[in-house]
Amino acid sequence: MLAIIVGNSLVILAFANNISLREASNYFLISLAVTDLLTGVVSVPFHLVGRLVLSPVTCWSNTRRIFTTPTVILSCSSVYHLVAIAIDRMILIYKPLQHRNIVTPFRVQVIILVIWIYNTLYGVIPFLIPDDSEAEWACRVQVGGTDPDVSTLVIAAFIPFFLVVMATIYVIMLRKIANHIRRHSELTNQQQDQKRSIVTMAIIVGAFGLCFLPTSFQFFLEKKFAHSWTQLIIIQTICEYPVFVNSMVNPVIYALRINEIRRAMLAEVYKLLGRFKEPRRNDRTTGISLRTFNRDSMSRMTRNSTSVVAY
Repeated sequence: MLAIIVGNSLVILAFANNISLREASNYFLISLAVTDLLTGVVSVPFHLVGRLVLSPVTCWSNTRRIFTTPTVILSCSSVYHLVAIAIDRMILIYKPLQHRNIVTPFRVQVIILVIWIYNTLYGVIPFLIPDDSEAEWACRVQVGGTDPDVSTLVIAAFIPFFLVVMATIYVIMLRKIANHIRRHSELTNQQQDQKRSIVTMAIIVGAFGLCFLPTSFQFFLEKKFAHSWTQLIIIQTICEYPVFVNSMVNPVIYALRINEIRRAMLAEVYKLLGRFKEPRRNDRTTGISLRTFNRDSMSRMTRNSTSVVAY
């Protein structure tokens, strides 16, 4: 959890303090970093409490979903951010001259706002709909799950479907670049940067897939192998917690693959370390800062020497 917070905080600070990074396309990355940061601050603690603490709040079915809702909202937010980034890269490859006119800061901000509003409503609306069914105790009651319904199958298929679509998009873009190399034998500097950014985002999508795919098979694994409460907890841990690891991995990918972000993140680290490098020391008898005392002494000496020369 600490690694998630530190890594994504550095990314956000890097964008906030570095004007050169504030391009329209990068707004999607900063919003994705905010999503990952909220995952570490909100989703992980809520999820741990919901899974490991046995209490009326965490175990009654009508209140239990409070602890999984942040994970649902932020996971869906990550998915839609990656879709938006893929579309942005596609426009950059197929319409490079019109890209700046199509992907403007205002349009990107509107898209990001829509993503956040939609996902928040998706997580909150179920709480606003009256539920007349009687609350049930959900902890340590039924092991192995029930037969799947349509909604469960749809949710299970969502991540694999998304990954197939994303993989197809990035393969199409990389093939276009490969065809250009075959025709012209080399890429311009701008096209090399485009290729590197596409490969970087493909790596981010791949890491997302590795971390999120286990959740698609969680229901079936619980049904097949969870014959005791301990086995159920083990399966849930294996399937669910890689989702949080993804929020820790993304800043590492940014730092390793994007030079500007790496330099900006290192600058923020040096800046933070510099604040603790030379602590102020106070004289015990007078309470006056030694640094202030030395500065005042040098100032008086300078004035005296100046007056002598003038005289």
